[in-house]
Amino acid sequence: MDQARDKIGFIGLGRMGCGMASNIRRKQFPLTVHD
Repeated sequence: MDQARDKIGFIGLGRMGCGMASNIRRKQFPLTVHD
């Protein structure tokens, strides 16, 4: 899942991916979400 050390991309995970993305955003990691 890690595209780079400072960027995490979630691809095609739907609601599960959105929840994971929200948790990571709270921890202030840079994040890219692909739907």
